[in-house]
Amino acid sequence: MLLTEVKEKNITDVFSEIEANLHGKLSQSFGEHVIQVNNSLATGNVRGMKVQENKLFLEIDLRCHEDITISLCPIDFNPVHFLYSQKDQSTISFENHDDRFTLDEFQTAIIYHQKKSAKLHFAKDSHVKICVISVCAPPPSGFVSPLVVNIHSLFLDKLENQMFTYFGSYNLRIATQIAKMDDVKEDGIIKKLFVEGMVQLILAMEIQHHQDDINTNINIFDALTKNELKTIQDLGQHIKENADTQYSIEMITDQTGISAAKLQTGFKHLFGRTVTDYIKNVRLEIAEELIKTTDLNISEIVYSVGFSSRSYFSKIFREKYNCSPKSFQDNLKYRAVSA
Repeated sequence: MLLTEVKEKNITDVFSEIEANLHGKLSQSFGEHVIQVNNSLATGNVRGMKVQENKLFLEIDLRCHEDITISLCPIDFNPVHFLYSQKDQSTISFENHDDRFTLDEFQTAIIYHQKKSAKLHFAKDSHVKICVISVCAPPPSGFVSPLVVNIHSLFLDKLENQMFTYFGSYNLRIATQIAKMDDVKEDGIIKKLFVEGMVQLILAMEIQHHQDDINTNINIFDALTKNELKTIQDLGQHIKENADTQYSIEMITDQTGISAAKLQTGFKHLFGRTVTDYIKNVRLEIAEELIKTTDLNISEIVYSVGFSSRSYFSKIFREKYNCSPKSFQDNLKYRAVSA
């Protein structure tokens, strides 16, 4: 078993310590650290960055060839850890504690201990992908931002034996948001700013999810299984990649085996829209991109994204973008000429 210990007091050293223990290769650009690993212990990468003064973001994506344990941000920073498992199952423990807590795929967790460091355990032959946001409090003599104080206060009153653990219901919206970080094409400082903003949003979503779990007795998972939610998430991606297909609720239910009622519940939970509205919005966004990046005329774009009526397309385009598609296209051409 490989044990990755983090003892240094500099957050940057978290990455150096993981690099050394995983025998990976560390690179750094504009504050983002990436550790590439390809050896007998694991294959994959660990990446992350310091976000503002008090947050550390880690995304661990490893195919484990051996059992691996990674210690999270050292206890010196008094961290509250927000975790989300994007892939496979792992376990969590605290230093010198025998108890282990299971973190399932698509599950959120919030863990905190006043005296002990937290550890992640990955089993041999697993492929784990976990997002960790550690909110750290500086020493008493240092400046403490009101946001950090508020986040810590949410859980200090709930401590039992100096420890707080929460393992929430499944949430695929967070997975979708995390996946957007992989789609950031910008480099340098622009990428750093994008990722920092996304980390803040993911943190907000995790705290909101915790509050929702506490405050509601109605749980979507009473109606939908994890596999059904995953199927609906994959269906959403399939629709994005095949927007021109003529979909119907009957066709989708036949293909997925999920009832119409469950489809609507799942789409509203994951995407905030009904199935029909989701398909319509995907087509509109693709059409907008085609207007920006191609020389296709409006009629060609209408039919290439799956709409059967130009007048209907113009109507819903105007509702979303406050102008007609032709005006939108003409304005882009005018600006290109003016430039």
